[in-house]
Amino acid sequence: MMRKRLLMMNILFAAVPLWAQVGIQTSNPDATLDIRYDSTKNGAQGILIPRMTGDQIQGMSMTPNQDGLQVFATTVPTSSNDLTSLITKSGLYYYLASENRWYNVNAYDNSVFSTSYSSSAIAINRYSGGSGATDYNNQSQASFTRFATVPATVETLFSASPFVQQRTTDAIQGIKFLKRGIYSVTVQFTYVINRDVAGANPINAALPDRPGSQITYQLIPNFLASPSASYISNIKHNSFVTPTKDGTGFNRLSGIAIGNIKVLQDNTVEFIPEIRTSGYYVSAEEIGNSTNAGVNGEMSIHVLRISDL
Repeated sequence: MMRKRLLMMNILFAAVPLWAQVGIQTSNPDATLDIRYDSTKNGAQGILIPRMTGDQIQGMSMTPNQDGLQVFATTVPTSSNDLTSLITKSGLYYYLASENRWYNVNAYDNSVFSTSYSSSAIAINRYSGGSGATDYNNQSQASFTRFATVPATVETLFSASPFVQQRTTDAIQGIKFLKRGIYSVTVQFTYVINRDVAGANPINAALPDRPGSQITYQLIPNFLASPSASYISNIKHNSFVTPTKDGTGFNRLSGIAIGNIKVLQDNTVEFIPEIRTSGYYVSAEEIGNSTNAGVNGEMSIHVLRISDL
């Protein structure tokens, strides 16, 4: 009996080094698992980790014990949740327990979203003031409505993005962020004010004679009903072109807003570019070029995804 016990102990102790380090195609492993290339074999060599659909990955019950777990996603989830919202294409993903999320091993998926609206209608959301000489020191707010877009299919100029899309809540042009992350945003616009200028031939006798040069304006990213805790933004109107006379009796305004936005929640943050004027307000009947009906504005939005959060 004693001999049998000693024999079993010797076998166990002899097996300990095999448990500590494992070598495949090498007798001297340099790591816990060391797999060497075999030049005598012509077949494929490497490591195959589990290949799973997005729905299968989403169906796994994850705990902190699986921190660092890796899988290869063959498809995106049919309907992603917070756990799988970054699985946007086939690839290698790892589980980060502190965020309870699957991340692409490439850290983030850089994506470009760009869309332009030409011959777009301008909608005056609201304005205040009187008429004639009494309307100074008032304001108006204008936005771009979703008509006559370029391209006509209301698509992005580049490939469709899994992170940003055109907002469709109402008829006002804007964008919605689908995924958390840090984005760089550029908004450009131009539109025409059909306003009589002192000393110029009147285009519309019903409009008061008010100098368009006394209008100041600012392009504001209006985040609408997005919760304040869902984003951090420094997008500002930091470049503009002085209003210029575009023919007789009307002026063209142009500007650019540039900045970054940190989106903290999926499918929550959206904004519309809104032009806020002060000085002489801009009324609905003054928007547009009367010599070229319907062509009163152009706007483009360019978004570059910088990184995940």
